[in-house]
Amino acid sequence: MDMKKNVVIFLVLALISGAMILMNGCRQPVPPKAIVTIVDTDKQPVENAMVIVKANNSDSAHTMVYFKDETKSVADTQYTKADGTLEYEFKYESILKVEATKAADRSHPFIRRGMGVLVLENNKTAEVTIEINEQTVFN
Repeated sequence: MDMKKNVVIFLVLALISGAMILMNGCRQPVPPKAIVTIVDTDKQPVENAMVIVKANNSDSAHTMVYFKDETKSVADTQYTKADGTLEYEFKYESILKVEATKAADRSHPFIRRGMGVLVLENNKTAEVTIEINEQTVFN
């Protein structure tokens, strides 16, 4: 009788283990997210900086950027919050260019710019901090 009981327990445990493996193996990846932070040369956050996220080969008219809820042609432009940040959600893994620009103002007589790269991976939040300065020039 003990042998039958052990076999039943073994089969039940095997079924439960198999079900858990199947459930974990079928889990869909979480699409990538990103946080971009713009700072000045003193490492202070820059509010209202223009941030452009674009595909690595954005010179092509057929290039698209796939955000979670929409698709944009070639690039997306947004402005940073008071803490110098922007948050994004994407559909796919990719590598994107990020360009930041802050217009001249009373304390900065010249346009300040900075560049960075986002490497987007499923199940991860990419974080990049871009320092803007007066010397950076976009090609």
